[in-house]
This record gives sequence, structure tokens and C-alpha cells, in this order.
Amino acid sequence: MKVVLDGGAVLNLLVANAVKAKDVPAAIDELSHGRPDRFARARAADSVQAVGVTAHGLTESVACGEWAPGSSESDVLKAGRRAFPGWPDTVLAQVPQLPFQYDVCRLWDVPDRAAVQRVATTSAVPTLLVSGTFDAKTGASWAKGAARTLSRSTSVLIPGITHWVVPQSPCAQSVLASFLARPTAPDTGCVAGLTPQPFTITPK
Repeated sequence: MKVVLDGGAVLNLLVANAVKAKDVPAAIDELSHGRPDRFARARAADSVQAVGVTAHGLTESVACGEWAPGSSESDVLKAGRRAFPGWPDTVLAQVPQLPFQYDVCRLWDVPDRAAVQRVATTSAVPTLLVSGTFDAKTGASWAKGAARTLSRSTSVLIPGITHWVVPQSPCAQSVLASFLARPTAPDTGCVAGLTPQPFTITPK
């Protein structure tokens, strides 16, 4: 199989956690020395679509109805330049995990729902916010913002975990179970002893 890696592909692999967080420093170091194996394997695996796993129509309807109308292509590029000055525009112009989304949305004609979806929810219902500190899709800071209007919320940060926190963390699973049993007083005690896994360091 021929695998093509470019800046956009590498960025998407990082955001998608295709190379595990603990292995990212080693993968980047190896790539800089002409050894792309970790990224190439992840890219090859990502190229095979598992039929029936993703509801593509629903996914595009949400992205095109709720996300894309809320910001323009120039907004994306400007935000990218602010966050990562020096990166090429060809990479910054594409939203990680949603590359070429505006092109898709021009064809996937669904109503604009951005204004409705971007109204903050204000509620006193007990709410649990679980975030991974290494989540590159929905960063931990988002939970802090959401909690501002959720007066009875509990926020939990799980160190070293990426997107889809609960399936990856036994502690997060325990916290969730305790929240379901006692929504106003979940047991978050296991979080204090957590640390990220040591990074894989390649020998010099």
C-alpha cells in the first residue's frame, strides 16, 4: 500500500488520536529523522472505512447544519494563523477532522441551525462534565465554559486521556457510575491519584 503523508494528514492523525498520546513525541522525532512508520501505519489504518460504524448522513447534517454556518472559511484560516503562526496555509485552512467540510456542505444542502445550537444551556439539573487533558477535539477548557451556566455541575479532568474519555479511563467510569447513583454528590476521589502515562522516548 502506498501511504501519502503531508502536514494536513499528520495534523488529523494527531487530533484523531490515531497515534496514542504517549507515543506522539517518539512519532514526531522519528518522522523528523525520515522514519514515518508510526504515522504511516496510522494513516493506512485510517484509510479503511468500517461499513456501518459511522452514520455519514447524520454526521454531515450536524456538521453542515450546526458547525459550518457559524464560521466562514476565512474565519478558520485566521484562527489557525493565530493558534499556529508559521504553519502553512494549506494546513491551517482545513479544520482538523473536518477537512474540505465547506466543499461538502455546499452539496449537502441542509438548513442553517448554528444560531439555535450555539445558545448556552442554562440549567440547575445535576450535570457531570468529564474531560481528558489531552483531548484535541473538544478541549478541557470547553467544559469550563459549559459549567458557567450549569449551576449544579461537577467537572472532572482526567490527566493524559484523549477524546472519548470514559471508555479509556477506569476512574472516569467509576465517577460516571457514582454520578448516576448520586447525581448531586458523585465520588471523584480516584482522580487525585491519576497521572498521564510516561511518554515514549526514542533512544538517541
